[in-house]
Amino acid sequence: MDLSDIQSIIDTVTQCNDLPVHPRHPYAGELVFTAFSGSHQDAIKKGFESQRIRHQLAAAEGKPQYWDIPYLPIDPADIGQTYEAIIRVNSQSGKGGVAYLVKQHLGLDLPRKLQIAFYQVVQGISDREAREMTIDDITTTFRTTYHLGGTKYRGRLTLRNFKISSEREEDPVDDGDDVKDERRHFDGTLSVDGVYRVIRGDGNGPLSALLDALRTHLSIDLTIRDYTEHSIGEGKEAKAASFVELVPAGDRKCQSWWGVGVDSDIAGSGLRALLSAVNSAIGDRHLPELRLTVGFNAHSGPAHIAGLIVNAFGLELPRRLQSSFFEVVQRSANDSNGEISHEGVLQLFRSTYYPTEDPIPELSLGDFTLEKAEDRNRRFVGDIVVEGRRRIAVNGVGNGPLSATLAALRNIIDGVLTIREYSEHSVGEGTEVLAASYVELVYEVSGAKKVYGWGVSTDTDITGSSIKAVLTAASNIGVILKV
Repeated sequence: MDLSDIQSIIDTVTQCNDLPVHPRHPYAGELVFTAFSGSHQDAIKKGFESQRIRHQLAAAEGKPQYWDIPYLPIDPADIGQTYEAIIRVNSQSGKGGVAYLVKQHLGLDLPRKLQIAFYQVVQGISDREAREMTIDDITTTFRTTYHLGGTKYRGRLTLRNFKISSEREEDPVDDGDDVKDERRHFDGTLSVDGVYRVIRGDGNGPLSALLDALRTHLSIDLTIRDYTEHSIGEGKEAKAASFVELVPAGDRKCQSWWGVGVDSDIAGSGLRALLSAVNSAIGDRHLPELRLTVGFNAHSGPAHIAGLIVNAFGLELPRRLQSSFFEVVQRSANDSNGEISHEGVLQLFRSTYYPTEDPIPELSLGDFTLEKAEDRNRRFVGDIVVEGRRRIAVNGVGNGPLSATLAALRNIIDGVLTIREYSEHSVGEGTEVLAASYVELVYEVSGAKKVYGWGVSTDTDITGSSIKAVLTAASNIGVILKV
């Protein structure tokens, strides 16, 4: 007998006899390979995990691989059936069955305490609605509960971007080679109820640094009670999954909240998991709004100013530019009786780093091309517009667009320009996306001190954006033209 496609046999028997096959009929019944009982589901889940290890060892040793799963005498695949219905969830089911479905369909191997927490969520829905939970029900509930996946599952706080830097503190008393643990600095942008906020924090690791930032900027005071992680997939497509349990700071016996994060980067995975738990913890409570107080009685810092800029322009300022612009804002506020409005900050940023038509920058970009040069170099050939009127034809060779632009500028200015820092990111989505570039230049003229200046620009083309940022920075420095 060939039972490799038993479903076609079931269909034929049903049609010929006009009678359904009993759900518990051996081999052919709908519920033959199904477990509702929590203990059965847990045994099947553990059986699959144990068999996977046995099969790996058998394959390595060249030995046969045998099927041996509790409550499943044969492999459903041998008779053309799938594994979709092995675990079915209703009010009788246990945490093991729910965890099995999450692992099979989302690739997440939940820690035991998280299994219990999510099982209670599923059981509550099943009891309330008095029905069996489908696979889609469970995966959707998991994504919704832990804010995992696309935009429709997002919580109140979402991570837009971040940077983790470190600072090693040496022991001043000990002259040996021993050093203290490295401190970690979190610099990032969050979406808080749809409004971008730039936050900063310090800690002994990325997660504690983010918790410090949340405590400082949003009055969210939580601490970590448990953290685990594992990889999903293998090779280049592998991702990291993280699970974080949070409790109120100072009260580890109080209620806890779990969070789940998945990312190609392990640090990003952990940070997303932490925010997932934070979203559950804060519920719908009010969070502090962004307010600016600068000048003599300053309560706002560079992160507050940067938050205003990212909301107005979508520009995620590098940390050094945040500090530089904050000094500009403070000076302007001090000149205006210690106060400056939100619109005043935005106008100050536009005029200082991000000029458009008003004011006209001293140097701007006209028509240009980038040509291939010898030794894989690039040649900039184009026009530099001076004060919006006079065009100067220039060209220069470098190992990339920016170095070629600087080489071209050397022909028309006194002194030397070099790049101290450069960063870029995209603004917007889809067909409306722009490239944003940030450049800090160093200007050296014989007999004078070094001068530093930033430039910011956006463009549909990343090359055009970066070159415009260079020219804006050169204008802000006040380079001396030879022509």
